[in-house]
Amino acid sequence: MISEIETSSADTTLRSAAALAQVCRGIITGEGPTVAGRVHFSRSIDADDTALCARILILAGRVGDPVGRAESDALFDINAAASDRRDGGRFEDLFVKAIVHHVMAACGYDVPSRDIALSAATDLSTWAPEIEIDGEVRYWLERRVCEMNGGTAARAITKAISGRELSKELARVNPFDIAA
Repeated sequence: MISEIETSSADTTLRSAAALAQVCRGIITGEGPTVAGRVHFSRSIDADDTALCARILILAGRVGDPVGRAESDALFDINAAASDRRDGGRFEDLFVKAIVHHVMAACGYDVPSRDIALSAATDLSTWAPEIEIDGEVRYWLERRVCEMNGGTAARAITKAISGRELSKELARVNPFDIAA
């Protein structure tokens, strides 16, 4: 899976999305090649899962491509599947940064390379200014964030894009209706 992304020069974001989908299957079942050789409980994400997601995303961006829609959808799926978090919050950080990276690039904003943007050492606020989104990207993001039913990741994505922090109560409604 990793070697295919490393050696590929075409469709790296689609290969990355397929690899992330395989990680998602491992998280859901607790079995498979992404969890081989270690104890892994179903529906949990641990530091190894998160490190694998980060490695996949960074390798796929080695040619300069921003995080793509298919990769972002796979990350939303992983976020939804992982009800038990055992990674000290690292997946949520990676998830939020990757989604904002995709949205900014899809809206025509300049984004840093993935290795900088997705690094745990890089603060999101250093590269993600408040942005305006509309059209199809807005519709996609609204739908995906609403599927999350609130939570800190939904609030972080909304704040990064709209510049507004939402209360826990407001995070349960469509945050983009309020931010608009």
